[in-house]
Amino acid sequence: MNWVVVCILLCTYGLLKEFRPSEPYLFLYQNQHLNISEDVLNGEVYPYWTYSYLVALIPVFLLTDILLYKPVLILESIFFIAVWLLLIFGRAMWTQQLGQILYGWATATEVAYFSYIYVKVDRKHFERVTVYTRAALQSGRCLSYLISQPIIIFGWGTYLTLNYISLGSLVFTVLFVFLLPWVKWQSVVLRNTASEETNDAEGEDVILKQPDTYKEFLRWRVSYLWQDAKKVYSNPFMVKWSFWWALTMCGWLQIGNYIQTLWSKVQDGSDQVNIYNGFVEAICPFISAGCILLLQWFKIDWNRWGELWLALAALVDFGLLYVLCKAQGILLMYLVYGTYHVLYQIMITISQFNLATRLVTHSYGLIFGLNTMIALGLQTIMTITVVDKRGLGLPIRTQFLIYAGYHAVISFMFFSTVGMRAVHRFRRNKKAESKSEDLATSL
Repeated sequence: MNWVVVCILLCTYGLLKEFRPSEPYLFLYQNQHLNISEDVLNGEVYPYWTYSYLVALIPVFLLTDILLYKPVLILESIFFIAVWLLLIFGRAMWTQQLGQILYGWATATEVAYFSYIYVKVDRKHFERVTVYTRAALQSGRCLSYLISQPIIIFGWGTYLTLNYISLGSLVFTVLFVFLLPWVKWQSVVLRNTASEETNDAEGEDVILKQPDTYKEFLRWRVSYLWQDAKKVYSNPFMVKWSFWWALTMCGWLQIGNYIQTLWSKVQDGSDQVNIYNGFVEAICPFISAGCILLLQWFKIDWNRWGELWLALAALVDFGLLYVLCKAQGILLMYLVYGTYHVLYQIMITISQFNLATRLVTHSYGLIFGLNTMIALGLQTIMTITVVDKRGLGLPIRTQFLIYAGYHAVISFMFFSTVGMRAVHRFRRNKKAESKSEDLATSL
């Protein structure tokens, strides 16, 4: 199938699966409609998503490449439907905890979506397809949140109405996913062959016997998992981008999970007319999608300038989050969060296509899954320590102050790397100059 057709199908699926207009109001829905207190939601309900996400990711990233992607995408749609059924029909706290557990499984399976992209498209199109699919995800969120805002402002419906719309969209998505082409195990083997031959010529690998049946393919695929992981994480360029991916994704997930709670501190939840969560959550992906589409026109030597950009991005994140935790006005909170959102989406897209284009294996699910698992491991530690009632259970503003400090540490680490590289380059140049002078003197 032509790569353009595959890209259109993937972008459409990505747009549909992100069309969930109730998401900007989930905290308000659970707090007001389901009558669950803020302390219970933050300390006893939402942490289950983090823990479930981490646990679910282990089988997901191990099985995604083996199950050939599409079955995992089907599971993703089914899990999302189950989550919204519990939101609509569940009333007890345990049903919302179960919903968070299923939501963790649903978000874990997103690894299959990004892995599927690179299996169905040639490597030369990776950067463009990454940009288009990331923009499609942002467009789905933008469209759904734009629809949700007037429904709330003009009283055309309630938070429950938005959940029904989300459920209907998710049912349609699970039907659409069957239109995506299946991945044949033979095509995965053929794609791997070229990489294997190149690596074998360079003395990096031993080519394993090619499988003739799917049963042999399973053994063949499993035998490559450890080899592929070692190959990727022995490459300094891949380690750099994977490390940044894991660190910043941890912060992004934590902030996204609790931003509505922070907003509620300066909002009057009973005054729906003046709550613009949907508008803000719509504008963020709209701007992000535009910026992501522009990335394909900028040619930057990421091997040379990567650490500096990553350090600067983390430094800006620190400043934004510090302002966010101190802000007393909702409009300032919206503006700062929007800037953080757009910057993260731009940098994670850059990170993704840098990793995809440098991968010498076809274990995309394994690599993206491992990076995400590291992020979730860090997030779990942060959740247990900072958020969970069984840990410190800190106030929401204090939590965001810690998240700001976390990004400051990330920035310091990458600036340190930039500094050490500069010193190493300076010493190498001085050494070369000294050798040249000695050679000239001897002559």
